[in-house]
Amino acid sequence: MRTFFYRFLFLSILFLGITILSQNQTEERSEKSRITDFQKAKRVLKRFYEKVGKDFYCGCAFEKDETELGRFKINFESCGLDFRKDAKRQTWIEWEHIVPAHSFGKSRECWTKPNCEVGGKLLRGRKCCSATDPEFNLIEADLHNIVPVPGEINADRGIFPFGDIPGEPRAYGQCDFEVNFKDSVAEPKADIRGDIARIYFYMEWKYRIPVPEGKRELYESWSRLDPPDTFEIRKNEIVERIQKNGNPFVVGDTP
Repeated sequence: MRTFFYRFLFLSILFLGITILSQNQTEERSEKSRITDFQKAKRVLKRFYEKVGKDFYCGCAFEKDETELGRFKINFESCGLDFRKDAKRQTWIEWEHIVPAHSFGKSRECWTKPNCEVGGKLLRGRKCCSATDPEFNLIEADLHNIVPVPGEINADRGIFPFGDIPGEPRAYGQCDFEVNFKDSVAEPKADIRGDIARIYFYMEWKYRIPVPEGKRELYESWSRLDPPDTFEIRKNEIVERIQKNGNPFVVGDTP
């Protein structure tokens, strides 16, 4: 009887040890797979968009470039894209925050810190926040807020909010995207306006980043007129699996 007891005790301890080890390994894998900064977010999105291959603003096809590792090159002929001034930058896909980093970084201490020194380098604004503020990194890495766009358009839009531009003067070939530098506003094509509005609403709900002043009513109308399509819904599902949270405004589960 005593031999049986010790054998049972040994097997119980062994099973418990295996269970704990398995849990620890699962937690370690989960921790390693967590998207904790913008660089990790871009790597994840590159794997996703490598199969999709269409930019958000213009619908241009793009593919991995064999000479520039890690970069996607745009096929101008697939969408009639042209450049305004910077042909080189417009060649490449860049990863755009719909709600700009400035919107969720400007009020943080790291953004305005005058003596932010990291690794012997003096950093300012976003660079300081990326290097020193883990919470900023998590917000900056939120996959719901990042989309692939042509490089020059990313630069031209900058931190401008989205809105209506009378006359729609085209500066990027056939791409239906306009920027009014004088009024600091950008206008996207109609079939992504709802996507943009729902991203703004999500970022406000998730991180308390307010919708740009005077734009709420416009964005609400955009969301109604351009409801979620199959791609937006599918992307939301994939991001939810990776990031463990979805955008409730996409699935109609408004908080």
